[in-house]
Amino acid sequence: MSEIAYRDAEAADAEALAAFAEMTFTETFGHLYPPEDLAAYVEAKYRARVIGAEIADPQTRYRLALRGDDIIGYCKMGAVDMEVDAADALELHRLYVDASMKGAGVAKTLMDEALGWARDKGAKVMYLSVWENNARAQAFYRRYGFQHVTEHKFMVGRVADRDFIWRLSL
Repeated sequence: MSEIAYRDAEAADAEALAAFAEMTFTETFGHLYPPEDLAAYVEAKYRARVIGAEIADPQTRYRLALRGDDIIGYCKMGAVDMEVDAADALELHRLYVDASMKGAGVAKTLMDEALGWARDKGAKVMYLSVWENNARAQAFYRRYGFQHVTEHKFMVGRVADRDFIWRLSL
């Protein structure tokens, strides 16, 4: 297996990142939604024009894990986009790893870098949202000391998922 490299996303990554983000979201959660709701969500969140605009936003950071030229994982972090106390806080919006790379330390490296970035930005708190039935992710976040503080509805089309909001003091 070739070595894994990590770097910030650039404008030229928008197409590949959008494709990877759509693939990993759909593989993980696509079975939960009617096709039209999934399609609407993907159109709103995982198209290259959307990802490209987010990459260009100085308040948002995408960190990529690559094997050669292939994206095998990523995380997105930035301003808090939940109804919580956002003072001195940032949010880990997404952290996805290719199914073939789970358990290889990619998620750990991405999380370590996300938390380091938040601390460097002066954040005192990091928030994230995790689906109520995603036990693997919850176990991973718990190992970092994240704690469940409340919940919210995560909308995919007309479907409202119950997501837990977790908080970590930095």
